[in-house]
Amino acid sequence: MVLQAGTVALRYTQTALQVEYKGRNDPVTQADREINHLLVTGLRRAFPGDAVLAEESADDPGSRLGSPRLWCVDPLDGTREFTERIPEWCIMVGLAVEGRARLGIVYAPPLLMVGSPEDGAWQWLGTQWKRLRVSETQDPREAVVAVSRSHRSPKTDAILQALGVRREIRHGSVGMKVSLLALRKADLYIHPSGGTKEWDLCAPEALLHGAGGRMTDLWGRPFRYNKPDPRNPHGLIASNGHLHEAAVAAVRRVLGETL
Repeated sequence: MVLQAGTVALRYTQTALQVEYKGRNDPVTQADREINHLLVTGLRRAFPGDAVLAEESADDPGSRLGSPRLWCVDPLDGTREFTERIPEWCIMVGLAVEGRARLGIVYAPPLLMVGSPEDGAWQWLGTQWKRLRVSETQDPREAVVAVSRSHRSPKTDAILQALGVRREIRHGSVGMKVSLLALRKADLYIHPSGGTKEWDLCAPEALLHGAGGRMTDLWGRPFRYNKPDPRNPHGLIASNGHLHEAAVAAVRRVLGETL
């Protein structure tokens, strides 16, 4: 199903796209909608007793809040990059059980990654699976930090300065920036503002936890899924685990104690 969605996405990279805007800096294309329909239809057919929350589907909290299992679907994370033909987008499907991220699939063709806190994180190499593990970097001054290609903010600069960070890697897509940690291409990612939703977070969180990393909001609190409002107003910190407390402390120094 996810592989099929990737085929659809790649087909659209060869055609002209009609870009609409759901809000400021929030583009959507026919590719988002077709992939969304494919994944949601497939999940509901395969798991009729589960709830589904998808970016391009109308949300009905009343029908999902009683379910212990929630599939979170982001048909194209990094739509802006997708429309600009920058290969920094991905398709994400995550499963939350009893409010916690338990399974994540992140697909940026041809890169396929699957992870869960219980079974680890894995990358498909075409003929076999490779185990993914986060880095062992413990000093923020030696860390490579993933930063946004299109949504850089002064808050980010202030937090990174407080940490003494000297090396950055720019990338699109929240899911792919988190995945860079599982791939050992980055050690830390801080998103200091609201704007993410549960479908942005569930799959990469499960993948990162499977790789031995950690992901919380800016104040170090764990994420909960299947809430009445799927928005996350408190940003995120994704790390290799070793750098997490230093990142939370830097956030508190820069942003204060307010929630």
